[in-house]
Amino acid sequence: MIRIPFIWTLTISFLFGTNAWAQRSEIWREQPGTQLLNIGVGTTRYLGDLNERDNLAHLQLGFALNAAFAYRYSPQLTLRAEAQLYYVRGSQEDTHLSYNHLSFWSLNPDIWAGLQWDFWKAADRNHVVIPYALAGVGVTYITPKTSYKGQTVSLAPLQTEGVDYNRFPFILRYGIGIPVFATERFKWHLEGTYTHVLSDYLDDVSTVYPDRDKMTPLAAALSDRRLELNQLPNVAGAKRGNASKRDGYFALSARMIFLLSTSSQRNYRRMFGG
Repeated sequence: MIRIPFIWTLTISFLFGTNAWAQRSEIWREQPGTQLLNIGVGTTRYLGDLNERDNLAHLQLGFALNAAFAYRYSPQLTLRAEAQLYYVRGSQEDTHLSYNHLSFWSLNPDIWAGLQWDFWKAADRNHVVIPYALAGVGVTYITPKTSYKGQTVSLAPLQTEGVDYNRFPFILRYGIGIPVFATERFKWHLEGTYTHVLSDYLDDVSTVYPDRDKMTPLAAALSDRRLELNQLPNVAGAKRGNASKRDGYFALSARMIFLLSTSSQRNYRRMFGG
């Protein structure tokens, strides 16, 4: 029996898979009027006051689940609306601000609607793989929590900075995607997006330390957690966050796109009652 080295097996599979993808894409390319269901799962990374952007050893990854409806409006333009559930987290542990001991996590929903623009037209046979860009606006509901004495505590109601902030901020989302594989009814994409939250309280941290004497004991304890490390608390007005930069989160997801119907299919059903 002839044994084929594993690396060659992978190479042959990739070449035949790519050729099959190209043949499929020639047979089925989205036409205007196509309706699609888009489902994804992926990982998230929060960017805000409680992380260090350049510290790759401190990624603090989360997850995201999403579902979208899309409508192909033209050879390059697709309209898209999406709902998502995403988990993000952040901690000052192992950062240059570890002495402040702040942390949070949050499982939030968001919804958005926008446009998806293919780099080339679907009928362009010179490009087997057609990447796309997307952008849109929406809203999210933020629910920052933390752990204190073995219990999960919701931070927003405590007003840890003395601010009753908006928990339904608007969001701006933009990103890129690329098809990986396609059949006549299904496609699989990889998609990366960044969501800019129009609030600096995704992580419950933004401005300065308030006067702890004017807060409830629990709010004071979670506003300034230096006492847990046997350190003196910050003075009122000391810097707690960076209000000049809003919070946000990256998401990298694998997407399955299912063709619901085309305009020709809907016309056929209307004509023949199928």
